[in-house]
Amino acid sequence: METRVYIFAGFLDSGKTSFINDTLMNPDFYSGEDTLLISFEEGEVSYNETYLKKSNTALEILDYENFTTLQLKQLELKYRPTQIIIEANGMMDLNVFVKEKIPENWNVVQVLTTINANTFSMYLNNMRSLVYGQIVFSDLVIFNRYDKSIKKSMLRNNVKAINSNTQIIYEFENGTIDTTNIIDDLPFDINQDYLEIEDHNFGIFCMDAMDHPDKYVNKTVKLKGKFIGLDRLIENGFILGRQALVCCEEDTSLIGMICISPLASKLIPEEWIVVEGKIATSYDQEYQKDIPILTVEQLKVVPPLKNQYVTFD
Repeated sequence: METRVYIFAGFLDSGKTSFINDTLMNPDFYSGEDTLLISFEEGEVSYNETYLKKSNTALEILDYENFTTLQLKQLELKYRPTQIIIEANGMMDLNVFVKEKIPENWNVVQVLTTINANTFSMYLNNMRSLVYGQIVFSDLVIFNRYDKSIKKSMLRNNVKAINSNTQIIYEFENGTIDTTNIIDDLPFDINQDYLEIEDHNFGIFCMDAMDHPDKYVNKTVKLKGKFIGLDRLIENGFILGRQALVCCEEDTSLIGMICISPLASKLIPEEWIVVEGKIATSYDQEYQKDIPILTVEQLKVVPPLKNQYVTFD
């Protein structure tokens, strides 16, 4: 029989334990359940004994470097839980943990990642592969300790480049949620009819256009990228894109836009070009929504950028 598993990921001091304590006090979560909480990390905040008892939760602490699948299975046999919470260590490789370490009958139903918004840039710059591992499987990313001085677009776009399907919440220090629109954080004036996208804003533009295509309709846009290849469905369609560094140089994510030009068949893969044209929208079956499409009015082959990777600074 399958056992439901909830994984709480994030680096040390990211608020994982506090989040789990809050979860344990939610009657909708613990009512009628026998919960096993396995923690691979001992942070600054400890688990509340009252919460554990009230929610019928057993706590076990394991060493993330030395645990075995057999240990996990033995804990399941000992407590017979109906659901399991895992507090992952920030240094764990979740890819290995999910695919190789957990017992076969454990069904991971949700991965939640807490991130300290104030230290995200530091981790991203110095431990990118670990950041990737914390986010790539996540269903929900919570940026806590957020404040208005932190660029929301930087947080969001770096996460979405790793995992485009995850949901993101921005939580202030006082626990309230920021619901303001990210439009105010864009590095270009969306109210203008002509947008010349600077090279370092390529990713921000493409991702915002995918999320909010309607606000770019009938705008003329100029931007630079690589010819990735022809679109399989749209006549004279091609992909203009660049790679975003999500983990390392061997692990990148394509960021781009569909363009239409009669010159599409003459372009060479990996050739750098500048395009200028108007944006329209078209319904895409794969995404199940409208997506932006740029009809090219001007196209020019140009030298490659020195730094070819997309960033979201």
